Amino acid sequence: MSEDLKLQLAVLAKNTITLICFTILSVIFNHWWIVFFAIIFITTVEKEREEEKR
Repeated sequence: MSEDLKLQLAVLAKNTITLICFTILSVIFNHWWIVFFAIIFITTVEKEREEEKR
């Protein structure tokens, strides 16, 4: 497995757990807008683009 794929899977797992936790909190406290706080903790992965050599 490549390093990029491992990183993407780790980020996917972290984001999924974060969304599930905030969804559970919103159900417990009966406020749907709590889910929006999950946006603060979402992680993204960007690939570096190599500059084209001329």
